[in-house]
Amino acid sequence: MSSSLILQITGRVSREFRSSGEVQQSGGHVLIQGSLPSMMSRRTSRVVVVVVVVVAMFVEMVIVGVVLVVLVGSVLIAVAGKVTKKLVLTEAISEDGGTGGLQSGASLASGLRRTAAASVGRQHSRRYSVPTSHSTSEPRWRYKIDSYVRKIAAKVETGGITVTTAITLNTARPVTPDLCQDVLMHICRKVEALRIRFRERDGELWVADMDTPKIDFQVVEGGNVEDVAKITSHSAYSKVEGPLWRARLVVCPPDEPCMLPQVKEAFPYQYHLVIDMHHAVFDALCNMVVSELFFQTLDSMLDGAQLDDRQIGEFRDRSEVRAAEARIRESLQKDPRRLKALLEERYKIMTRVPLITEAFGERKESPPDTNTLRPEILDHKLLQVFNAKCKAHKVTFNSGFLGVMNVALMELVREAGVVRDSYVISTRHPVSTRRYMRGVTSMVWGFHSLPMSMDTVMPWDARNNFWKHVVDIDTNFRERIRKMGPVEQLVLDTMLQPMIKDRGNKTIYDMALTNTYAPTIEAIGNGKHVQISQFHGYSSVNGLEYKMLCGIFGFKNWVQSQLAYSSEYITKEIAAKLFERMITVFNDTAKSLD
Repeated sequence: MSSSLILQITGRVSREFRSSGEVQQSGGHVLIQGSLPSMMSRRTSRVVVVVVVVVAMFVEMVIVGVVLVVLVGSVLIAVAGKVTKKLVLTEAISEDGGTGGLQSGASLASGLRRTAAASVGRQHSRRYSVPTSHSTSEPRWRYKIDSYVRKIAAKVETGGITVTTAITLNTARPVTPDLCQDVLMHICRKVEALRIRFRERDGELWVADMDTPKIDFQVVEGGNVEDVAKITSHSAYSKVEGPLWRARLVVCPPDEPCMLPQVKEAFPYQYHLVIDMHHAVFDALCNMVVSELFFQTLDSMLDGAQLDDRQIGEFRDRSEVRAAEARIRESLQKDPRRLKALLEERYKIMTRVPLITEAFGERKESPPDTNTLRPEILDHKLLQVFNAKCKAHKVTFNSGFLGVMNVALMELVREAGVVRDSYVISTRHPVSTRRYMRGVTSMVWGFHSLPMSMDTVMPWDARNNFWKHVVDIDTNFRERIRKMGPVEQLVLDTMLQPMIKDRGNKTIYDMALTNTYAPTIEAIGNGKHVQISQFHGYSSVNGLEYKMLCGIFGFKNWVQSQLAYSSEYITKEIAAKLFERMITVFNDTAKSLD
């Protein structure tokens, strides 16, 4: 209570006394007139006045005390928030996780709110709401999930399909977790697809915008990047609330080796950034672009460059591909003879035995696990020679390396006792269906990938005429893509499903190839303040129709090859032998005189 309020109360009481004629003032003295009883009444009134004044003063003291407590408490909470924030990002928090809304640091003064926290060991999980003009009280319904995407979502739930990559970053000066989360929030503001979630509507599963865009970010100190990637990719998403992607920053110890030591000499601080995205709404291209955006944005922020929130690309559903499916299905049904031939050919592929199984037997390891061999950077000079040979024969690098894989596999199984004049090698390839969309002028976000199989017949001595066989591979590959082969294959597989639904967890393809490198496209990684020294790709192949995956990734001026395999398909020793044979065939092909 304020002093002015006390004066108002006492003044009002004095006026009441004066109006009754009981109090007169003369020469600075107060004269009290009347009989003893009236005087006692007056004294009682004066006592009342004093009591009122005392009570009022007491109330004021209480209120002032409360105000002081609130002010001091606010200061303490702010200080504690900053200290706690630092501890959460650098030290392990309580085993039961804990939740809280902590005050942000100076770099997050724009209104960052931390809405959840959890930790596993040295991992510190936080979700951050992203200040953006895109927040809305009413959800924006994007599209209904179709049957094909529902199958993908079911495999994501069981950990059967993942889209997880990691880039190793080397910087000239330390990078703080605050800076990394600022980078991720900036990217989230620029990419509308990163602000979505799943939501039910009329009993159907839809993709809709999050009420409040947020990111899922963890800092891991001293962890193994492969372990972090596995844990992350097999962790459940917060599908209803979002987001449907997450990032993990692994802080490397000073003595951790670098695949490119010369990079670490100039950029001594090393980190791994793991990006994991829900495969029912994102494909591998989305993951690659997010990783590239992180690298570019981090380098710009370290350089003090001005950033903008202009949107990158557009978010589309699968409606155009579904329309193509309908057209192809209708066309096939009008030509029963061709449909019958295609179904028989496809059935033969889907019931085949892979060469690895034929040569080394079927493994029964339970539970199976996906393992990744140490990546290998292709020799730079030999890579240039190999690219020149691909160009001379008018084939893509992808077709050339597929020829390398096929020869290596064929020679491996031949040495194991599977001796033939020629071999049929079946491989699987993810194909972006963005090429079949209209009006594409920028990055199209979403799940726009379909598998396409390739069956190649190669003679046992294919090395002797390697490029002729690669030209055949390239011609077949281009023709299948031109004729919407991935879409046609999906239609045929859907028709065959009732006939093969009881085949169980059967491996069909010898291996799969995913390639993000193209000689004509400049690779990322050479920043002013940040350098990329390694690229990691992680994919669970357990329970899939292929259980061995070769990945080709380009960064800086380097191309990296990596092999992942399921322990229920092949042993580590045989996988390593095959991978070594691939590198040998690649080098020999580049060195050979054509």
